[in-house]
Amino acid sequence: MKPLLLLVIALLLASPVKADPAQEAVTVIVKSSPQSSFFSALTVRDKAGTGQNILRSQAVDDKTRPEWPRAYIRIGAQEFTYDALSRLYDQAGKRRLIPAAVARRLEQWVGYVEKAHFGRPLDWKQVSKTFHRLAHATVTDLETGKQFLVQRRAGSRHADVQPLTKRDTATLRQIYDGEWSWRRRAILLTVDGQHFAASMHGMPHGAGAIVGNDFPGHFCIHFTGSATHRRREPDPSHSLMILKASGKLREAVLQASPAQLVDYILLSLREQDYATLRMLTNGANLTFPLEDVASVRRVSAFGDEAEADLLTAELPVTVATWAAGKRPQKERWIFTFQRSSVLANWKLSELAKSPQAADREG
Repeated sequence: MKPLLLLVIALLLASPVKADPAQEAVTVIVKSSPQSSFFSALTVRDKAGTGQNILRSQAVDDKTRPEWPRAYIRIGAQEFTYDALSRLYDQAGKRRLIPAAVARRLEQWVGYVEKAHFGRPLDWKQVSKTFHRLAHATVTDLETGKQFLVQRRAGSRHADVQPLTKRDTATLRQIYDGEWSWRRRAILLTVDGQHFAASMHGMPHGAGAIVGNDFPGHFCIHFTGSATHRRREPDPSHSLMILKASGKLREAVLQASPAQLVDYILLSLREQDYATLRMLTNGANLTFPLEDVASVRRVSAFGDEAEADLLTAELPVTVATWAAGKRPQKERWIFTFQRSSVLANWKLSELAKSPQAADREG
């Protein structure tokens, strides 16, 4: 099992003396999203007084929003957001400028915790050598931290697994709000002390061989390079969740083109991964509530209608949407992206429905 990581490094506590206030402890917290209840933490009290250096650094008004959060830094009663561009923001949203030596140290600490928190994105062929047939493993849901045991029973392109006991099945259903579901979720799979980045769904299908586990069949766990039963190429939704489970989604988003960002947004909406969706749409003008969409799928290519220059891009996309209890319908969604310079990352600024498409559908 992958326990909650809590490392405490006390470099100056060789004798039981009262701690110097100038050596304020710094706690680095890493989790997959701001809402995640599963996290890893590192608490450091260092001789250089990093905590006090951060608290005393000058706060500068900044109109930009924090990018995808990498970590949360806690010093005493104060908490800061360390974003994807390695910038530190206080709770009021102002960027704090800190000395270069402190910045390097903080980056190092965040890297330590990220390495402990996320799984290794190894290729399925390598994983299958460790997670062999009939092997047991622990599944950890990356958002909730809930854990349960599984056994691999079969699978050539991915792992076909079953929960070991009734209790394990009950935990799986809790992760999916008490339902069976095809929705993909980012997970860690732990085998013999190794933590692999993976993705699962929660729908029993096919045959099952473990008696008394209350699971009518098996379900699938995918890794880098895995494919479904029907296709030989990786499933896009599973690939998104594996990026998330490995901690690599942040890098992918920062480097993504507008078209790639559209697919990331649609996939997270399709899988109802609202934690990832909120980070992808961070601060954007959404002209209709995405939570009303039970599922969505892009059904058109990015054609000649797309308009782009160096700093803005507008992509009209035809999607099939499913609202709860209703038949699917086609809609035209318009994604608008902006960036501050040619070296900056693209960010969604607006998502709207095309009025013409709505009229045709009506």
